[in-house]
Amino acid sequence: MTQPNNDKVGPLFDAANNQRIFLTDDDRRKLEMESTEYITGAEAGQIDVPRGQAGRERPYTARSALRPTRVNPITLLPIELLGIVLQLGLPSLDVMSWSWSHQECHPYMAGLYTLRSVSTLWRDVVDGTPSLWTVISSTFPPEVNRTSLARSGTYPLIIYSPGPRWRETPPPLREFLQTVKPHLHRWGSVALRLSSESVEDLPRFTSLRLDTLKIDIVIDIVVEPEWEAAEILQATKHIEISDETLRNIQFVDLSLVPMDWSRAFRNFRDLRSLSLDGVSAGGAITHQQILDVLAASPNLETLLFKDLETQDPPSDPSLSTGRIFLPKLQSITLMTNGLLLTESVLRAIQVPPNIGRLDIRPTSFPTPEAAASFWLSTMVPWAPVAQQIYQESYQSAIRLISDGASHLETYFDEYGLFIEFEGLSMISALLWIRDVIGAVAMIEEGGSLQMYSDYVVLERDDVLAILQMMQGITEISVELPTGSRKPSLEALLNVLAQPTADTIHTTDPIPSFPGLESLVLFDWRWGLDSILDMLQRRFSMRSTTRYHVPDIDLDMSTYVPWPMGREGSRAIVPFSTLKALRELDGVGEVRTTFRSKQSGTPAVIWDEESSFPAWG
Repeated sequence: MTQPNNDKVGPLFDAANNQRIFLTDDDRRKLEMESTEYITGAEAGQIDVPRGQAGRERPYTARSALRPTRVNPITLLPIELLGIVLQLGLPSLDVMSWSWSHQECHPYMAGLYTLRSVSTLWRDVVDGTPSLWTVISSTFPPEVNRTSLARSGTYPLIIYSPGPRWRETPPPLREFLQTVKPHLHRWGSVALRLSSESVEDLPRFTSLRLDTLKIDIVIDIVVEPEWEAAEILQATKHIEISDETLRNIQFVDLSLVPMDWSRAFRNFRDLRSLSLDGVSAGGAITHQQILDVLAASPNLETLLFKDLETQDPPSDPSLSTGRIFLPKLQSITLMTNGLLLTESVLRAIQVPPNIGRLDIRPTSFPTPEAAASFWLSTMVPWAPVAQQIYQESYQSAIRLISDGASHLETYFDEYGLFIEFEGLSMISALLWIRDVIGAVAMIEEGGSLQMYSDYVVLERDDVLAILQMMQGITEISVELPTGSRKPSLEALLNVLAQPTADTIHTTDPIPSFPGLESLVLFDWRWGLDSILDMLQRRFSMRSTTRYHVPDIDLDMSTYVPWPMGREGSRAIVPFSTLKALRELDGVGEVRTTFRSKQSGTPAVIWDEESSFPAWG
């Protein structure tokens, strides 16, 4: 064969003839086909191997050199497709979910450089794929950022700066911005946390490729204690964004950001996420502008308003009831003026079909009547949403506070339900929870509901009467006083020891709170006689009822060893009482020590100086 030309590939080494040979593409395909047929036939027994040749090493020839070998299929992919596959193996880059951690971008960049080190091929693919090099962070060494800027080509950039850590010298933000300013036209996602003084270093945002804008202004009140946050913001330079850029942005997350808000709301369109925290617009934003932006963003997925000030009170909310349809809305958080903005937004939005997070915490109501109207009228269409989120959550809780607003909480990964009943009495809040959550919190359906309260609340018969109607309550946790005065839990213990109202006069009594599985008396130190009596009376109904009564775990532990950090002494429980408690049918786990890894020291020792027992 002759030397290779344009349609030939090679060379190969022919060991039999001790010479280099060159094959055309046709020659190579023909030999590969023949060698494949040879190997396949030999394995199937169709080709006889001469006697005495079995097990011998065959001579290394051009034919044997072309015998198919096992090759990792990923190396046969086109370069562009291999780059896409490698990108799928890197951590995702969801800028809106970042929480200003200094390690936020590091897993991505560490993974990128790990891929480069696998092989020469992968290194060349990674270096030659611009979309892999778009993350620019002030937490990276400058040389890493310069390399990424050079390799990212013309792709949109992710600009990230989380600000300094606590008591740490601020990173050179100005130098970082000087590095990325020449590429301003490529800024695609921007997440910056900076001080009010650093706002002056920001350029005017004019990139038409900018689709994500996340800025958090940090105000150091310690440095300027005589200044209020609002005064500092008023003296801060406004962030400048062109109208064209505002119209292209899809994800907005701004906290304490000074800017021309009226112009911004006139240009916001087709948003997918809108989060505004602490925006004091000085009367520049109107309710109508807010509703217009929502109506112009049918693909909106996340909505958050916190401490958002508006210019004018809304017109009659009933005029705009349900006129805005946001079918993709998954999360709504309203922590602002209850009557002015929260009610206006909730009435205007048609309840979405697949919402997974509902966080309603109105900050104020002018009158108790206005609060009652909000909770008993405006929130009525959203009750099915609360029920659905509750049923999908893995943990739900009622928090009753004697001197504040009661809460209803559920948790399900990043989604959940949080309602703070501002302006509503505790009884009214409980009735709302009973009517909405109590309807689906049934033991037969696998529901569960935890109840947290201070001991003062559980001394009220009206509160206990409503709580007994919620059969789905699985845990009761009581916060006890820190002093030496023994709290009165007689009302609660009596209720737990009695049957439900509808079975009290039957031959098949069911204990009240029939789904109760855990009783937490945090920091209990007054003996166990009354608790033991309650449990004995409660579980005596097991022998007569056909209803399944679950075991109860009893937790009387503390986070602080005795007598540290607490007033008063703790009664030493006789061993016979503990033995009777553990032997009682229906009692599960009993915890009385502080919540920490046990050291092996005695549970109780005598303190000679104070003449009191010290609990370990």
